[in-house]
Amino acid sequence: MKANESLYKKIRNLDQDILRPEFHFTAPYGWLNDPNGLVYYQNYYQLFYQYNPYGTSWNKMYWGHARSKDLLNWQDMPIAMQPDHDYDKSGVFSGSAIKKGDRLYVIYTGHVEEKGHVVETQCIAYTDNGVDFTKYKNNPVMTARDIPYNVDESNFRDPKVFEHNGKYYCVVAVAIDGKGTIVLFESSDLLNWKFKTVLLKDDPALGVMTECPDLIAFKDNDYLIFSSILGKGKNSIVYSAQGKLDWKEFQFNVEKIHRLDSGDDFYAPQSLIKNGEHILIPWLRSVDHVNYLDRTGHAWNGIMGIPRKLLDNDGYLHQVPIGKIGEINTPIDQSIENGSYKLNFCFPKDKKLVLHGINGNISIEKSDEDYLINIDGPVFEKKVNWNSKVSCLIFVIDNSTLELFSKHDSLSIVTFISEIYRLTWEEK
Repeated sequence: MKANESLYKKIRNLDQDILRPEFHFTAPYGWLNDPNGLVYYQNYYQLFYQYNPYGTSWNKMYWGHARSKDLLNWQDMPIAMQPDHDYDKSGVFSGSAIKKGDRLYVIYTGHVEEKGHVVETQCIAYTDNGVDFTKYKNNPVMTARDIPYNVDESNFRDPKVFEHNGKYYCVVAVAIDGKGTIVLFESSDLLNWKFKTVLLKDDPALGVMTECPDLIAFKDNDYLIFSSILGKGKNSIVYSAQGKLDWKEFQFNVEKIHRLDSGDDFYAPQSLIKNGEHILIPWLRSVDHVNYLDRTGHAWNGIMGIPRKLLDNDGYLHQVPIGKIGEINTPIDQSIENGSYKLNFCFPKDKKLVLHGINGNISIEKSDEDYLINIDGPVFEKKVNWNSKVSCLIFVIDNSTLELFSKHDSLSIVTFISEIYRLTWEEK
């Protein structure tokens, strides 16, 4: 373990990449996407993730692993799982984790592609030390044949496991009749699973395929979070369906569906529960430039968003970034460093806030209805409209990323702008 940790530190120190975030998690080397298996286990927050350890573009997926005491400072761990069985030989795809006794179970998607034909199934692995995983001898434990509908077995993935009233359940994403759908499986022991019901279907927000579903329960509201592939020429979007799950009839009664984050760079979030609090981590990627870091010779590609606490706020998920937040009380010029800041006054409508980096600038200005964010960076120039009427904002800056938080919404952007050092107010 010490040898691995020393190696990971040397890799990051050799990298010296000004675009690499300081406190947003990135893999020491290689491609990273979806957060997997988020759980608090053996006194650590455990983060697993989709990982290509051999290159900085998407390829055959492994499960990378890191752990943290505070969700901001991460220790790299050995690779958790690799594609090495007949049922997952083309990739160990996304999944989740749950503790049972002293043992940690993960449920993941086994991906197999042969001669252009893809089959996805759900599989089990377990560990007693958080590091060494054993795959269940009777894998897979869920298949498309278990679902009594016209299921596309190439689009059946991303199980999110949880416990309710002494039983275990999984929400899983699937395409039925060419449409994204979220289904529910049930188990009494985490090893033997049966199809229970369809929770969400026939809504345009679900797209042609739904990915990475997550069910989050509060006292008054339940939320089904899902990432939707909307089809050719359309960016994928993360939605939150607010409603209530009827546990007698096993029906999810939807009241409204809205975007969880207004940025297209936000995808595949997953939650965990610690001391009754819901914590969410997304994957951030520049949707239009997802392979920029790979093409330009960087040693890493893919960022986890800042961990954020979720609150039920009048039928909306309110997101609050975790970590120390500094206050900016008056609109004056000041030096800043990477970190989180709260604007503690009404955003002036006659001025724009400019964040100055060493390789670009970001400006933010407010109208009655929305914010206009202009990004002038080394990779692109972009204008983003953010429909938020709230004047008090929290913004998180960490080299390549900018995340904005208001009462009902968040906006996450991969900017590729590094070392923002000054905040100024300028005339519009």
